[in-house]
Amino acid sequence: THAALTRSTLVNLAFKYDNLLMEESAQILEVETFIPMLLQNAENGVSRLKRVMLIGDHHQLPPVVKNRAFQKYGEPAGPSQAKIAELYSWRYRELGNLPNVLTDERYRYANPGLTYPYQFVNVEDFEGKGESQPTPYFYQNLGEAEYCVALFMYMRLMGIPAEKISILSTYNGQKALLRDVVRTRCSWNPIFGEPAKVTTVDKYQGQQNDFIIVSLVRTQHVGHLRDVRRLVVTMSRARYGLYVFGRFSLFENCFELTPVFSRFDKLPKDLSLELQETAQAKRPLEAEPTPTLVKDLPQMWALLQDKMKAQFQDLSAQAFAG
Repeated sequence: THAALTRSTLVNLAFKYDNLLMEESAQILEVETFIPMLLQNAENGVSRLKRVMLIGDHHQLPPVVKNRAFQKYGEPAGPSQAKIAELYSWRYRELGNLPNVLTDERYRYANPGLTYPYQFVNVEDFEGKGESQPTPYFYQNLGEAEYCVALFMYMRLMGIPAEKISILSTYNGQKALLRDVVRTRCSWNPIFGEPAKVTTVDKYQGQQNDFIIVSLVRTQHVGHLRDVRRLVVTMSRARYGLYVFGRFSLFENCFELTPVFSRFDKLPKDLSLELQETAQAKRPLEAEPTPTLVKDLPQMWALLQDKMKAQFQDLSAQAFAG
């Protein structure tokens, strides 16, 4: 909009370009793509623009490219660990892994302290409640919020940098609750700090992080995750680790979500941890795990307390020895 309103000013800057690259082009309409094409004067009546490259994903959230020719030639790339990419590659024709996914050493090792690169963690009612609405349509789920933040704290104790972890939710109400829990449990403590982002899936489209924790919130109705485009966005935000918290019995019965939840169903629905591992552990993905299954949130808090206590004792011993 700004470029259109101030076109004459921008043209007077005498931009000269042969190639035009538009990122997140699925977020704009076709007519909007013409604006940057017209920000230079023609030479001898002919535009010097030779090539336009659109980078975007019409399988993610709208606005989407509606022109059938653009749809025909769109192709995505897979920037995630190969196992995670299986959660959304079914949506695309001939989706392959980027070369670094196949060659980079980091993609060949499991995440420290975590059994699987991705997992759906089932969360039953916490203190007798599942989803709630403090005000109409402001959906929250305290059990999931606490569980997500507890996993973030565990990952921090495993040495994963806070800026490499983002926590997402499908609802603004849950986003607000997650931020409250993070402030209460983590922000004041330098051992934990805050995640890189605590936001909604919709706001996070076009971004990625090494580790993504997701809260699906709903326990009575599937809600707007039924939109497959939103599901694809949710599943494709993580590079190395994706951990989704929700009510499995609700989402597994939704036909639109079957391609993803059939894959989740092959793994345990209890959070699976490798408690014996250290932050420096390098466990190959194909190695046999020795998992500890976390049955519920109280058990997770107990494990966290034990791990924090052990870490403090190690630090004290090191300080005493020094």
